[in-house]
Amino acid sequence: MSPAARTVLYAVFVVCLILGAHHASPATQVPVGSDGGAQYRLDRVAADRAHVALLSAEQRATTFRFAPGTDAREERIFLAAVAAARPEAQRLVALVDGLVTVHFGDPAGMPIGLTHFDGVDYDVTIGLSAVIARFGAREANAIVLHELGHVVDIALVPDELRRELDAGIPTGESCTRGGPPVGACAPIEERFADSFSKWAMDDLGVNLASGYRILAPVPLEAWGRPLVGLGA
Repeated sequence: MSPAARTVLYAVFVVCLILGAHHASPATQVPVGSDGGAQYRLDRVAADRAHVALLSAEQRATTFRFAPGTDAREERIFLAAVAAARPEAQRLVALVDGLVTVHFGDPAGMPIGLTHFDGVDYDVTIGLSAVIARFGAREANAIVLHELGHVVDIALVPDELRRELDAGIPTGESCTRGGPPVGACAPIEERFADSFSKWAMDDLGVNLASGYRILAPVPLEAWGRPLVGLGA
């Protein structure tokens, strides 16, 4: 099935309320399958090998689109989260941000976030005001960068590299039958986005209230080094 014919719907951030040990139900997930499921590559050779499009100069030069009626404060907070990320992460986000439309509000009834990929463009929805009111700016930054980690993953990261990076991510809490998809049960795309967020923030994620209960790869700098080379 071609990338354009496939819809990839990502649940982003199962809510793990540490104090209450409560897990919100994630939305439907359709994992990225083969490398051909990614939409773009940064160089012609890699694009041809994966049978996907080359990320054009025009696409690289554009930036986020915010939905009509976007609250200016939430837009500033979103952009500030990106600006606060390590420079290597900012570079990757800057390559793909022109593919992204950002919405603020509760996605699918969940006050966290959702990234939807239709084979061409990305819709990112975040309940930013609710997150800030309940958990603060650090949590909001983590969720913004987790969402954008999904975009970077789908658009730029080859399957082989994704598997290599996943091997360096600790499992976290044990997988329990019938339990929520956290820790060892978390899908590989959530493990990547969770770790990308921590790497981008240079933050081990200790005491974050949201996430997939996956331990941070240590050292973060070493884990993210292969990402730095993408397109370099």
